[in-house]
Amino acid sequence: MKKVISAILGLGVNIIIYVVAIFILFRAGAFAYDFSYEVFGEPVVSEYNDEEVRIEIQSGDGSKTVAKKLKDAGVINSEWAFILKSSLSKANLMPGVYVVKANMSADDMIALMGDAKNSVVQQPTAEELESQTGEETGENTEGSGENAEDTGEGENGQ
Repeated sequence: MKKVISAILGLGVNIIIYVVAIFILFRAGAFAYDFSYEVFGEPVVSEYNDEEVRIEIQSGDGSKTVAKKLKDAGVINSEWAFILKSSLSKANLMPGVYVVKANMSADDMIALMGDAKNSVVQQPTAEELESQTGEETGENTEGSGENAEDTGEGENGQ
C-alpha cells in the first residue's frame, strides 16, 4: 500500500514539475518573440493616437536616456528594445526638441532624432552665430555713425 501511495505521489510531483517547466518555456518563448518583434518589427504603441509629444534631447544624452524619456511619454513599449534598435542601426541621436507620436515606429523616431534639421527648436550653427555677431557689430557701428552725423548736423545748423 505504501508503495502505491509513494508511486502516485512521485508521479504527481513529476507531472507538476513538467507542467511548470512547460509553462516557463512557453512564457520565455512568448517573451523572446515579443522582444524580437519590438526590435526587428515595426510596432507602434497605438495606430490611432495622433497626439504629439515633445521630446528634448540634451547634448550628451545617450540612447538609454532618450529611451527613458520616450517610455515615460508613452510612445514606446520597451526601453531595452529601443536601445538595442538604436545601437543596431548605429544611430546618432542629435540634441534638439523633437515631436513624436505614439503611432510612429521606433525606426521612424530614430530617423527623426538622427537629423538635427527635424528639431522643432533649431540650434544655431557656429557659422550662424559668427555671422550674427558680425551683423550686430556692424549695426552698432552704423548706429554710432548716424548719431555722430545727427550731432554734427545739429551743430552746423546752429
